[in-house]
Amino acid sequence: MTMMKFYKTLIFVFLLISGMKLSAQADFSKIRSSAEKGDPGSMFMLGNHYFYGSEKVKRNFTLAAYWFQRAANAGLVDAMFNYAVCLDRGFGVKQNRYNACLWYQKAAKGGSDHAKYNLAQILFSGIPEDKGKNITGVKASPQLALHYIEELADKKFEPAEILLAEIYLEQRDKPELANRAAEILLRLAGKEKPNPKVLRMLADCKFAGIGMNADSAEMIRLLQQAVKLGDGEAAGKLAFCYEYGRGVAADEKKALELYKLGAKRGNSMSQFKLAEFLILGRPEGNKPDMKTALKWYEAAAKAKNPQALFRMGVFYLDGMGPIEKNAKKAAEYFYESAKLGYAQAQYNLACLFSEGRGVMKDDAAALFWYLQAAKKGDAAAARTIGIFYLEGKGVTRSITKAEQWLRRAAEAGDFEAQRILRTRFR
Repeated sequence: MTMMKFYKTLIFVFLLISGMKLSAQADFSKIRSSAEKGDPGSMFMLGNHYFYGSEKVKRNFTLAAYWFQRAANAGLVDAMFNYAVCLDRGFGVKQNRYNACLWYQKAAKGGSDHAKYNLAQILFSGIPEDKGKNITGVKASPQLALHYIEELADKKFEPAEILLAEIYLEQRDKPELANRAAEILLRLAGKEKPNPKVLRMLADCKFAGIGMNADSAEMIRLLQQAVKLGDGEAAGKLAFCYEYGRGVAADEKKALELYKLGAKRGNSMSQFKLAEFLILGRPEGNKPDMKTALKWYEAAAKAKNPQALFRMGVFYLDGMGPIEKNAKKAAEYFYESAKLGYAQAQYNLACLFSEGRGVMKDDAAALFWYLQAAKKGDAAAARTIGIFYLEGKGVTRSITKAEQWLRRAAEAGDFEAQRILRTRFR
């Protein structure tokens, strides 16, 4: 059994504006006077004052963006980056990721590694055009994005090194890339103050033997170190190890303690697992706590955890504790989970479309979601697709395709598909 995947929320841009929080001793009035006279450096410092807030001035993103823009127009590279972040995230200005991309490009040309990194993040997936919302798109260019990340990694720009290691580790069929990723992580982990994400990623490598020999004891040590450094996802992974006895003796009490820690630190999978423990009364002897469990399910669902979204959908579909039955609400939760690729949610959403519960009856939509679930190995979905072809429901009737899908389901152990094959396809 492989280690549970703890879904991550990737931060695609640096949210730390260039320039540290200014000292309370800084003469705000002099900075403002110089900024108003057109000094780019003072404009930039004034923007930082407003962005972070200080004893002299309250935080004001609108004024921060205004002064960053003025300094950027005056040619200050750090201000170009800061203004790009404001546009990218909607800090003090209307969000405009296309214009943010343009400013990232200018700052990158001026030598800003942070800007080049953020630009690469945009280029990996692009920005979809939306004429209705007056959103100008940016064409995705994954090769150029990867080129930028590799350039930054060669310069030992740590965020790029970490991302590059992550990209390389996803290409398991290329051992040379896995070895390169392992080299990067081992070097970064050896720093005096390592990034906890590096330790967590290295722990995954130690667990699965990716780019190095598997070592469960070292995996546990790395996770423990990352937990001490405040990493919520590491707490969740370590909890999983204690829950299932991976590298340590199984200990549900210790697992619960770590899931609580991960949940409080904002890790959505830890929040989901904590809710599962609470609702089931685990470890044995604890009383089920539906009220607190729901709080954590909702927190995880809000963070777009697919399992939590699915579970909330089930609660609304069947009615659970204080939650009254609401098929429409259930469909909304299943849809959000299904979009994230969770097969059980895809199957349930397909069922609702097929039955017309919570949504308008739509056999074509039902077939689409059954197909998505079947592609992930859901036997019931494969059987249902076979029945659709057998009955011509939402598709052109095809005995050949019906048999293919039913056999696929039967081979996956679906008894109903096996029964249909015995009675209809002798």
